[in-house]
Amino acid sequence: MSRLRMLASRIAGMFADKQAADASLREELAAHLEMEIAENVRRGIAPAEARRMALAASGGFTGAVESVRDQRGLPILESVAADVRFAARTLRRSPAYTLVSVATLAVGIGATTAIFSVVSGVLLQPLPYPNADRLMSLTSMFNGSPMAVSAPDFDDWRRTARSFSGVSAGFTTTTVLTGSGDATQLDQARVSANAFDVLGIHPVIGRAFVVGEDEIAAPRVAIISERMWRTRFGADSSIVGRAIILDGFPTTVVGVAPSAMRWPERVDVWLTTRFTEKDLSQASRGSRYLTVVARLNSRSTPSSANDDIKSLAKHSESVDPRHNKNVGARVDPLLSSMVDDVRAPLFVLLGAVGFVLLIACANVGSLALGRLGARESELAMRTALGASRSRIARQMLTESLIVALVGGLLGLVLANFATKALIAIAPSDLPRLSDVRIDVSVVAFGFLATLLTALLFGVAPALYGGTGDLRARLVSARGSIGRRSAARSRQALVVTEIALAIVLLAGAGLLLRTIAQLRGVDPGFRAKDVYTFSIGQLPHRYATHEQEIELTTAMLDRLRHVPGVSAADVSFSLPLDAGGPQFTFKIQGRPDGSGLSEPRAQARSAGITYFATMGIPLIRGRLFTDADRGGVPGSGVILISADLAKRYFPNEDPIGKTIETGWGGPGWPGQKFGGTIVGIVGDVRQRALDGGQLPHMYMPYAQWPIDEYSVVIRSSAGADRTFSAARSILRDLDRDIAMSDARSMTEIVDASMGRRHFYLVLLSAFAVVALLLATIGVYGVMAYGVEQRRQEIGVRLTLGSTRQRVLMMVLGDGLRLSIVGVAIGLVAAFGLTRLLSGLLYGVVPTDLTTFTIVPAILFAAAVFASLIPASRAAAVDPVEAIRS
Repeated sequence: MSRLRMLASRIAGMFADKQAADASLREELAAHLEMEIAENVRRGIAPAEARRMALAASGGFTGAVESVRDQRGLPILESVAADVRFAARTLRRSPAYTLVSVATLAVGIGATTAIFSVVSGVLLQPLPYPNADRLMSLTSMFNGSPMAVSAPDFDDWRRTARSFSGVSAGFTTTTVLTGSGDATQLDQARVSANAFDVLGIHPVIGRAFVVGEDEIAAPRVAIISERMWRTRFGADSSIVGRAIILDGFPTTVVGVAPSAMRWPERVDVWLTTRFTEKDLSQASRGSRYLTVVARLNSRSTPSSANDDIKSLAKHSESVDPRHNKNVGARVDPLLSSMVDDVRAPLFVLLGAVGFVLLIACANVGSLALGRLGARESELAMRTALGASRSRIARQMLTESLIVALVGGLLGLVLANFATKALIAIAPSDLPRLSDVRIDVSVVAFGFLATLLTALLFGVAPALYGGTGDLRARLVSARGSIGRRSAARSRQALVVTEIALAIVLLAGAGLLLRTIAQLRGVDPGFRAKDVYTFSIGQLPHRYATHEQEIELTTAMLDRLRHVPGVSAADVSFSLPLDAGGPQFTFKIQGRPDGSGLSEPRAQARSAGITYFATMGIPLIRGRLFTDADRGGVPGSGVILISADLAKRYFPNEDPIGKTIETGWGGPGWPGQKFGGTIVGIVGDVRQRALDGGQLPHMYMPYAQWPIDEYSVVIRSSAGADRTFSAARSILRDLDRDIAMSDARSMTEIVDASMGRRHFYLVLLSAFAVVALLLATIGVYGVMAYGVEQRRQEIGVRLTLGSTRQRVLMMVLGDGLRLSIVGVAIGLVAAFGLTRLLSGLLYGVVPTDLTTFTIVPAILFAAAVFASLIPASRAAAVDPVEAIRS
């Protein structure tokens, strides 16, 4: 208890008025001393001797004051506070050093924190669902690759899987909202009725779907997003229970989904799936388009669920070997399935920006070491007055910590702006982008980065500031910093900067080469001057094929007469579009395939002039003509891509052969997608420029009309005029037709490289900063070295050395540092750039061109950084140098 009272007394003493307390203490001790002197006099001792004896007994007046004062307050904290005050005064007296150091660290910490905010939001934060770790993604596996799930497989899993408390499926498409101004195309998700229950999501207002609302005969109901509710309907709670018109059908809004609901994707409205008997039949197992999510029950683990779903896939294979042979299944955590393809690149970026922070630390550490030279007199005086090595080292670390903290605070401000900039330039398909923000975990990361930074760049000055011979310091103001060990430390820091810069430049160079390689890839069409937009699902009044074709024909006729337009047509799905159906098919006269041997291709419906509009070449046979019309069953014609011909007709002429899929024509009983092959057209890249060609088959739009499609226009009038004319034409034809996703094919090509371009921009920015900091580091070391060697240079010049030799000597010193740094950096880059292999295309991680150009850039920067100090060295006046 007494110790607690003593501690409380010490803490209270920290906040007391120290001057008043000292005055009171001196008065009390003086009174006590007088009493002791008086007592000695009463015992017969002479006054002078009585006073001496009283002072001796108390240990001296000053000593007594100091002894009592030491029992007041917390000396350690007071000592630290004194260090902080002294460090602040010292830093104010060196504004150039302070500003440069703070700015350098702010850039490093800000960039690192901004990238961490992206990594945290995308990869580390849990999904915004209750018990999100229990949510699993279920996928089919074909030939080792994940793919979408068929409706029959999903139906089997939800009925028989024992590991889950609920299994839900969904897919995304578009819908058109009408009845409130111009028609608007919305992104919609079709989900099974239990989707919100499986995810654990409760609507903001209203209710979720209930059992039975995904049956064919159930009334049409919808749940709208919170974003749409607030922007489109002004957050009016009476929207629940009202009907809105979607695709021409009245649909009752039953609830508003919170912003956390982003499955299967972030959409505007959710409706229920409506599986028909045909959708769930064996014949539909080859049609895979569903995303499936499930919640583990309390008895199951991801491993047991994986075993469960694999056994069900084996059963499906035995029941329907034609469609499910070699088709497996896999269970993954939902978060992993969403972010696996960006996990490695984002961690690479975090490592890269960490290199930038290390370079910044090395640069500031080098500056701090150089600054010690100007403080030798101060350090010598403090040592002479009794300051210990540990106390001086602590003072150096305190200064480093203050610089780092100020840099860290500014870095957090920069990180806030940088994070917003990252979100703005990030590709739209980067998952969980809306979860990226500066939150508590990001601020904590920034604080830890600041402390680590203080230690990294402060340890060298602390070590050298706290060591050294006292006599040497008193004799020369260059005592410690002039030693070879300190100089070698500065050189080692610069070598480290150069090596790290080499790694970053090599990574940026490889990505730059990849982008160049991708731009040289032939997408299979001519993108220049081609513009496209989407037509959402047509209103119900165009329910028959004849009505739809009549509308589309009228639209195309008017588009083709727009000034500057040379061609226009329609297609279901476009090149470089990850969507679009893929179907298995059979070739007439051949036995049915199964599993891996079953033919499959992307299926497309295209207008007669679509290929001319897109610039897709005809290789053999003919294109579609006006004669390829009508709805007579069995009269279909088809075009195939060169890749399909090569794969499935390797040693024969495919023209004249007949192929057929299981995709039937609604409204045209008996007709399937397919027909007689009349021509072979060029291959197009489908998912991405580096994704290779996929086999395609095309039917004429007139024989296979689709009520939502893309319009392609070749025009010399430019995007604004072309799209403005298209909007006017659609508005004249029918105000309930929605036009959306208007962009050029060039934009689509660029978007296919979006993620790589995003990574390239960031890595290039880091590399440029690293190069700049390394150049500054070389300059700093060389300039300080010249200053330290002024007398030596003066002697050399006096003894007959030429200024040219002095110039080359200093340049040689800079190049030697660069050679060591480049050598270390190249070795590191050879290993670390392999982490980028998943992002490279047409370039190996050890690309010779990149590893030749990057060292040349560093050497050029080193020469530039050394040239000014070398010129100063060559201009030294030998007489003045020797005299100084």
